[in-house]
Amino acid sequence: MRPMLATPTPTPGVPPAGDGWVHEVKWDGVRAIAETRDGRLHLYNRTEGEITPAYPEIVAGAVGLPDGLILDGEIIAIDPIAGVPTLQGIAPRIHVRDEDRAARMAAERPATFMVFDLMRLDDHDLTRQPLTERRHLLEQLDLDRPAWQLSQTYDDPDVISAFTREAGLEGVMSKRLTSPYQPGARSVDWVKTPHRTELVAVIGGWVPETGDDRKLGSVWVGHATDEATFDEAPVLYPLGRVGSGLSHSERDMLLAVLRDIERDKAPFDPFPTGSELRRTRWVEPMICVQIRYLSISNSGLMRQPVLRALRPDVAPVDAATAPLLTQDH
Repeated sequence: MRPMLATPTPTPGVPPAGDGWVHEVKWDGVRAIAETRDGRLHLYNRTEGEITPAYPEIVAGAVGLPDGLILDGEIIAIDPIAGVPTLQGIAPRIHVRDEDRAARMAAERPATFMVFDLMRLDDHDLTRQPLTERRHLLEQLDLDRPAWQLSQTYDDPDVISAFTREAGLEGVMSKRLTSPYQPGARSVDWVKTPHRTELVAVIGGWVPETGDDRKLGSVWVGHATDEATFDEAPVLYPLGRVGSGLSHSERDMLLAVLRDIERDKAPFDPFPTGSELRRTRWVEPMICVQIRYLSISNSGLMRQPVLRALRPDVAPVDAATAPLLTQDH
């Protein structure tokens, strides 16, 4: 089963409010689906690839859980530099498959499985049940065990927003209480609110300046649709088109690079919409830029975006979680 995915908040920095929502910490780690079968725990990544050998302490902690469970959560580890869970904290363990090395890494940089959803119980499918029911059943499980933790929920978005910001955590994840679990779908029933009003995105196409094909007018940008498969199948989901920003010299340098990596087909899924598509020249999704924006529309597109900087230091697959340059860059 593939995990349900969230959409960006339409109001940057502000989670949705109201009685119909519940809020959690947006953990910065590795998304994982856990299944108990034949007396053993199996862990899978977002594309259903098995990652069980990488996390022996989580497997050991699951001993005694009943068969027939499927759970959703995030595998996190404390970043020794930042002092909080980050993707960089867990990154050295992601591709480990050797048993001895995995054991050493578990001792040096222990991981915790933060569980936040339950999709199957006693082999009964719960995905069509509302989040309130799934959460109630999840809280009945004995998850107070080594390397396991139940992700706490909050009713007040202001409280968790302030707490996560002050603690240096990534942000807030908000979920509609009535939402079913939609495997593999990116749904507006789950909304992520990272603590940023800027982001790093990947260029997937460029549009010439009106009246002068020799100059760069704007670029189409997006994030990796699936980080786990991006290297083999680089596909972006669109965040919109951005034109203003950058100096003349930076724009000329960027255009020279984009011309060299043009391709026939758009690297976006879903296909972008807009008035400039007929003039767009698609490119390989290789170049990252940092963008400041006012807000995100209900369709997930940036409002009033401005190019802030070229980001050659960021790999396209990491754009969504890349550290931001400071305001005085």
